Amino acid sequence: MPAVSKKQQRFFGIVRAIQKGEMAPTTPETAKAAADMKKGDVKDFASTKHKGLPDKKKKSLKEFLENI
Repeated sequence: MPAVSKKQQRFFGIVRAIQKGEMAPTTPETAKAAADMKKGDVKDFASTKHKGLPDKKKKSLKEFLENI
């Protein structure tokens, strides 16, 4: 499953580095993701190319209304 935004790809790049032992967890979110997710799934997200991805995924109207 590819990442849907550059921000998501960067996050999973950090999670992958934590899983590989190349860096220490920077936030509780990255530590939890590194502990809970399979290495293969993280690799799929982290290996997504940036070309054509938005910086940040925009919420759809449905998602916006569900959060109200």
